[in-house]
Amino acid sequence: MRLVKNSAYLFAARFVNSLSIMGLILIISRRLGPDIFGGYSFLNAVIMTGVVVANFGLDTLMVREVSRDTLQGNRFLSTVLGFKIISSLVVMAGLYTLFKMFLNNEAMIRLLAVFSIVICLNSLSQSFWYYGDAFQKFKFHAVLWASSNVIKVPLVWFLTSSRQDLSMVIYALVIAEVISLIISGCWVGLHFRLVLSDLSFKSMAPLFKKVWPLSVVFILSAIYFRIDLMMLEVMKGEKAVGMYSAAYKLVEFLSIIPGTVTVAALPGLSADYSTNMEGFRASFYKTLTVLGVGGGVLGLLLYLFSKQIVLLLYGPLFSDSVLSLSILSGVVFFLFVNGYLAYAMIATNSDRPVALILVISTISNVLFNLYLIPRYSHVGAALSTLLSEILMLLFYILVFAKGKELALLRYQVGIME
Repeated sequence: MRLVKNSAYLFAARFVNSLSIMGLILIISRRLGPDIFGGYSFLNAVIMTGVVVANFGLDTLMVREVSRDTLQGNRFLSTVLGFKIISSLVVMAGLYTLFKMFLNNEAMIRLLAVFSIVICLNSLSQSFWYYGDAFQKFKFHAVLWASSNVIKVPLVWFLTSSRQDLSMVIYALVIAEVISLIISGCWVGLHFRLVLSDLSFKSMAPLFKKVWPLSVVFILSAIYFRIDLMMLEVMKGEKAVGMYSAAYKLVEFLSIIPGTVTVAALPGLSADYSTNMEGFRASFYKTLTVLGVGGGVLGLLLYLFSKQIVLLLYGPLFSDSVLSLSILSGVVFFLFVNGYLAYAMIATNSDRPVALILVISTISNVLFNLYLIPRYSHVGAALSTLLSEILMLLFYILVFAKGKELALLRYQVGIME
């Protein structure tokens, strides 16, 4: 019941978020065209990857640890926020330097510099959202996360009405993130009576030592899901990025379901793993079955109606996205299953096997892209994503079949060490 209630909060938030993001996509794609939409998609992929790097897996670690000992919550959050300020500045400087060296488009570099402010703002906001999760109060995460995306739509609509330019989109998104951080910090701080005075730079070193395997998981995951867009930009240009993004955003929309369940399940899985192995085992298999069936059904529906969906949402200018969407519909099942398997392993402190699987899958994805994108453009990127997800599931099956990483499996077959 607790998981259902928490999932309902987060599902509502993710649904609102997805509608808001879809609204942004439609405003930008229809008002500014495929080329500018491709430029936005590229910049957004870079910045969102930067956010994940700056987050460093700290929010998930905070939820896992504070859910086991709530008395350390204030100290943990203080250290996490301090760590994130430093990591955000490092990431912002690194991205600017990197693209200054390899990107010849000065206008894009300037926009990237402005947009990179979002890395710091968003990463700090997320810590406030996740803090309530450790106390099983998911309404804070849900409401604040949803509101952060809702306010973006009218701002983008208003500024692009005055000037149909990509810079207006970027300015609107930065303003929205400032508003979101202020609201998040004030509401969570007042409710939990936070006094962020326990920050100590000495505590960051042990925190880094503890979180780095988890950070590898999230950073590789961000790169894995966005490397297609970056490689398309370099190899085929902004129009190809726009065509692929139009298809992939629809798959991302469906990913609200497994994303909601995994985030909501993490605190309970972490606690049960320490105290209630039988409950952990039952919850694990039940949830995995539901996600597998749901992902398969939704993927099939997306495949059957790919053409109608693309033409209805984006119009005839994006008709080339239909084939990419048909291929990506097969990815839905794997997103549902692979995401949950990763979080289940994280809940059991098995961060390193997940990191290793993501390393191999990311390298494979890059290799697939290097071969397929030059030959098939955005369709090749879609094929690469599908092949990489299949490979990832095979690796998870091998880990689970081996039965050495999760006490869950050792318990089931009666060979607990």
